[in-house]
Order: sequence, then C-alpha cells, then structure tokens
Amino acid sequence: MDARFPRYFFFGLLVLSLGLVAVGLFTAQAIRDARRSNDIVTVTGSARKTVQSDYATWGVNVWCLNPDTPPYDCTKNRGQRIVEFLKSHGVVDSDIVEGLIRVEQMFDRGGMKTGGSQFIGYQCVQRIEVHTTNVASLDKLVKDFSALIPELIELNSESPQYYFTKLADLRIELLGQATMDAKARAEMIAGSAGGKVSTLRNAKMGVFQITAPNSRDVRDYGSYDTSTLEKDVTAVVTASFAVE
Repeated sequence: MDARFPRYFFFGLLVLSLGLVAVGLFTAQAIRDARRSNDIVTVTGSARKTVQSDYATWGVNVWCLNPDTPPYDCTKNRGQRIVEFLKSHGVVDSDIVEGLIRVEQMFDRGGMKTGGSQFIGYQCVQRIEVHTTNVASLDKLVKDFSALIPELIELNSESPQYYFTKLADLRIELLGQATMDAKARAEMIAGSAGGKVSTLRNAKMGVFQITAPNSRDVRDYGSYDTSTLEKDVTAVVTASFAVE
C-alpha cells in the first residue's frame, strides 16, 4: 500500500469537515436572516389639519297656501321677492339658482291619521339656491333673511352647507404626514425592545374624516361634516415596518 495514502486520507477528511462547518455556519446565518426578515411592527399613524371652507350652498323652498291670486302666480312672485332680497345683499346672478315651479298634490293630514287621505287641491312650490365662494358673508345673509319670514310665511329656509374643494391636494399632504407619524411610532416601539426599524413592508390608507373642529363624530366609512365653516380633516395610515 502506498505510504502516502494515510496522509491523503486524513487531508480529505479535514477538507470535508471544514466544508461541513462552513455549510453549517452559512445555514445558521440564513436561518437568522430569515427569522429577522419576518420581524415586523405594525402601527397606525394619523395627521390632522384645520381648513376653512371655500364653497357654500343654501336653499329655500317657497309656496303659497290659500292665495288670493292663482297659486302659480303667487309662488312666482314670492320667488322673485327672494331673488330681489339676495341681490340687494350682494349676491350676484351667477350664484343664484332659480328652480322651476313645480305642482304638488295636497292631501288632508287629518284623514291620513285614520288610515286614509283626502285630496284637497294643488300647491305650487319653487326652490331657490345660492352657490357661492363668498362663504364668509353667507352666514350673515341667512340670518338677515329671517326678516322676510313674516312677509312670505310659507317657506322653508335650510341651514347653509359648507365645503372644502381642495381635498384632493390635501389628501396627498396628510397621507405623507400620517405615514411619517406611523414610522415615528414604530421606531419608538422597536427602540424600546432594542430593535431598529428599517424598510416599509406594507401600508394601507384608512378613510378620511372631515369633522367639525375638535369633534369626535367619526365613522368607519368616513364622515363629511358640512355644518361648520371650519373643518378638521384627518387622515389615517396603517403601516408595517421591518425590524432589525
């Protein structure tokens, strides 16, 4: 037998052993990396901004009951009186929407209580609306309009509705801020456990809440309050970050 055989044999065993050790170290590192890659923290971030409405609407319905003139003429005259009032208070023609005069049937309400109804005639109704960007003056206009109530009597004056028309741009801004807030929360959580936040793994946008200032009237499907001139717009983002 060749005297060099034992030397080659042991050299081969040494190489094989080193290879197995290297594979073991590589496998262990891969397992640690895989476990680390599954370490994530999921948080919710939010951002809020108070905005001023830049568009408003207001509606009035007017009609005549038992008029001395034909119902159509009476309703038309009262509608024109409202339009004159609006113009005298600075509302421009382009902001006034005069609806068509419509005819409605009238029934005896007392008869309906007994399970039936009695037709008693027709009435004419007209709706007049104001659509304006001059939102600051609308609230005063509506208050001043109450002076016409004794004259017109049969009318329904609705509450003004206020809107913010630049929501599309504001959404982008607030989503970015909400994501930054989520990352700050994740860093605080991970840091308290000795970890470090790295890449963003997943992000989901929540519904927007547009509420009266400091209101807690939020809903799962979002809300849009139109009753106040100022509004709080709130964005929510749920984000998952990898943790090292």
